[in-house]
Amino acid sequence: MEELPSITAADLADRLGGFLRGDGSRIVRTVAPLDEAGPDTLSWLGSPDYLPKLAASKAGVVLIPADCEVPPKRTTIRVSDPDLALCEALRCLAPPTEPVPAGINPAARVAEDAIVDGACLGPHVYVGPRAAVGPGTQLHPGVYIGADSRIGHDCVLWPNVVVREYTTLGERVIVHPNATIGADGFGYHMRGGKHIKIPQIGRVVIEDDVEIGAGTCVDRARSGITRIGRGTKIDNLVQIAHNVTIDEDCIVVGQCGISGSVTLGKNVVLSGQVGVVDHLRIGNQVMVAAQSGVFGDIPDGKVYRGTPAVENNDYGRQAVAVRRLPKMIVQLRALTKRVEQLESAANDTTRS
Repeated sequence: MEELPSITAADLADRLGGFLRGDGSRIVRTVAPLDEAGPDTLSWLGSPDYLPKLAASKAGVVLIPADCEVPPKRTTIRVSDPDLALCEALRCLAPPTEPVPAGINPAARVAEDAIVDGACLGPHVYVGPRAAVGPGTQLHPGVYIGADSRIGHDCVLWPNVVVREYTTLGERVIVHPNATIGADGFGYHMRGGKHIKIPQIGRVVIEDDVEIGAGTCVDRARSGITRIGRGTKIDNLVQIAHNVTIDEDCIVVGQCGISGSVTLGKNVVLSGQVGVVDHLRIGNQVMVAAQSGVFGDIPDGKVYRGTPAVENNDYGRQAVAVRRLPKMIVQLRALTKRVEQLESAANDTTRS
């Protein structure tokens, strides 16, 4: 078994551009939260609020904010942004992944007029007619690239990714296993009691530096383009329907469903299991909380939650009102009974 990566505290501090205090020869092999860390573990202190946990932690090395004072006799690396520094530390200590060897595996199949110069193709990869795969791109085993598709340079497509015909991926795109890009959009007309399929003849365009999670589906447009903007990150098991436009640097978390012809602005965050009804526009820098159902347009810069999704402050007031309902129902029943008694007494007085 290959030994996992390790690094000294001093070398790690150099890599992170941080200030080391303590034992620079201490070896770091793993990363874990403060309460799970051991002597060969790197941990981090994101906020002074966690100082009590640090006091009890067995972590060998701790990343700390620049303005935070910590107990003496601890090996620490002082950095301006511990969360960001942790990302680089994780890269240093990540178990190695097996790259696709250079060239074309004998078990791959490449159309005669496809262009794959400088790309790395694993076994059982298929590249269709007139397709092009850029230099430095890795196609892991079982990847399918359809006819007339374009894959930019330095992309990574993990096993069993399907990229259907006429699809474009930009540079440095990462697509995780079993994702499908460019399958038919879901569209039918009901005629004579039967569902008549609407041909889906458009394309998908994935811009630079996009990452798409395992099992996610991005459907081709009915006509025109389904577009995923530069720098957007999409989690596992997400459904993006035909003619959706997602602008730059959005985050779409697992199990979201975005219906056809929806437009997302820049820096939108859709939390887990959000559903968006078709033909809506979600503005720039919008955040939608988990398990929300979006049934109307959302202006720029808003936070929405609930089903149907409403502005966060409105949701809070509604939630408070809902919690009061059981007591209000009891009060209403008591008032109703009291009114009935008063009306009955009034009627008796009238008759006498």
